Amino acid sequence: MESGILTNAKDEVLVRKMIDKVIMPKGYQNVKANTEGFDTPGKLTRPNEEEAFIPDATATLNGRKSYFELAQKTDDLQEVVTKWKLLSNLASYKDGKLFLVVPHGNLAFTNRILESYPIQAEVVKL
Repeated sequence: MESGILTNAKDEVLVRKMIDKVIMPKGYQNVKANTEGFDTPGKLTRPNEEEAFIPDATATLNGRKSYFELAQKTDDLQEVVTKWKLLSNLASYKDGKLFLVVPHGNLAFTNRILESYPIQAEVVKL
């Protein structure tokens, strides 16, 4: 797993579970994930900064690229909002979607952010 903004605390078991239970059953192809055994998705950097955002997973369906992100509680709210807005905009630009995959116990946190900020995302319980 490559490190980037908000990726250090991610559980590789949850990333693999997301791939097996959410991405693959929907028929997505060309899956890239920030975990062992997969190619790492492209890094998204901000100007003049070294650290990058790395999506937890990306995949394509019918030529449309979608982004998949584990939605987990964190104290770094501004970074979460920035990353989700960026991924939402990229998904929209590529006619795809942003999927926020929510592990047990994180749904209220995720919904509070989506109600407070203009982020287009589909919430999927894990």
